[in-house]
This record gives sequence, C-alpha cells and structure tokens, in this order.
Amino acid sequence: MALDLNCDWRAGFVMDPNKKQRVGYLMAFEGLDMGEFLKPDIEVFTPFNSNESPGYGEVKFEGDDKKITCVGMIENFSFGGGVGDPLCISAYISSENANILQAKLKTTLSTNKVTKFAWWICNFDEENKAWFEEAYPKAPTTVVGQVNAPGGKDFRIQVAQEATKIHSTLDSNVYNLYLEVIPAANSTYNFHFATSTKTPYIRNWGLKVGNNAASATS
Repeated sequence: MALDLNCDWRAGFVMDPNKKQRVGYLMAFEGLDMGEFLKPDIEVFTPFNSNESPGYGEVKFEGDDKKITCVGMIENFSFGGGVGDPLCISAYISSENANILQAKLKTTLSTNKVTKFAWWICNFDEENKAWFEEAYPKAPTTVVGQVNAPGGKDFRIQVAQEATKIHSTLDSNVYNLYLEVIPAANSTYNFHFATSTKTPYIRNWGLKVGNNAASATS
C-alpha cells in the first residue's frame, strides 16, 4: 500500500491548538561525505500530548511545552510500499543547513551514501480523540541508504535557492529540501505506520541476501 502523507510544516513553528493537523519532523539526515552533517538545529512544537513517552526513541521532549529539536519540518512524506521503493521527503530546513547542502551539491558528489536518516510523523485520531505516531523507522531507529540516482547520475536531492518565510509574524526563513532515499545493499528495516491509535502495522524495507541464497545465485 502506497503512502502519501501531507503535513502542516508551519505548525511546528506556530502551533494552533484548535487545529488537529498531521505534523512531521525530519529527525536526521547525514551522509554524502559532507564535512558537516546537517545539524538538528530547529526547535519546534509537537502536538503529541500522550502521557506516555513516544514509541519512537529518537524523539526527546524538552521543557514543559514539550518542544523537540530536529533537522527540519516535513511538508510531504511518500513511499510506494515496496522493499526497494524510495522514501521521498519534502521538508524545510534552516538557512545554515541549506548553505551546507547547497555548497555540497555545487560539486560533483563522490558518494550518494546516506549514513543516517530518520523521520517522525504524528496525526490525530478523530474517532478516539487522541494523537498517535503515524510513521517512523522502528528497527533500526535510523536508516542507512543511498540518495536515489536513477541511471546512476540523476541524484534526487535538491535545495531551494530562495527562502520561504515561516510566518507573517516571524522574522525567520527556511529553505525547502527534497530528497529520495533508497535502501543500502544487503540491509533490511522495519517501519512503523499506523492509521489510528489502534491500528499500527509494520512495513519491511530493503533486501538481505542470506548465505544460501547468495550461493545459489553465484
């Protein structure tokens, strides 16, 4: 089953308690042999107000208002559902992180390896009147993969050159990041997804070739 999750990325910066919108967070993105990895330098709100800690252990609440620190706010998360399908994310990142990536992408990439990739998406269950965790990498809790490059050269990663204003009342700008990540060779992952507070499910991603299978195909 394919997924296409649109998120209210501005809600992390300016939360409206009267709205019950889906909110997503880019928790980590490292790789491409960057001298400086993208830093989790955005402190934002989360509507997730369960009395229990999040099931996703990479999320750490800070302070009484339960803010979290992340790399970016997700605008859209899509996934075809197959074991080799790319994870596609559009997110908004800080100007500092955008400058790092823009400089990197102006050069010829020596590698498309992604050493750490993670996300966390929350939504509101109208029937049960509670927030729930809709999507995150469950085991392992971060992903190793590659930036998708169909044909071996068309790297599916780009950073906007022009800034986007967060809100008319805030003097802060962010930059859109779009990337597609495919699984690393010979590795598998379990992703947590849910359609409500009571309907979680696991989706497998990646492919691992066992010794017997490897011998049979050699």
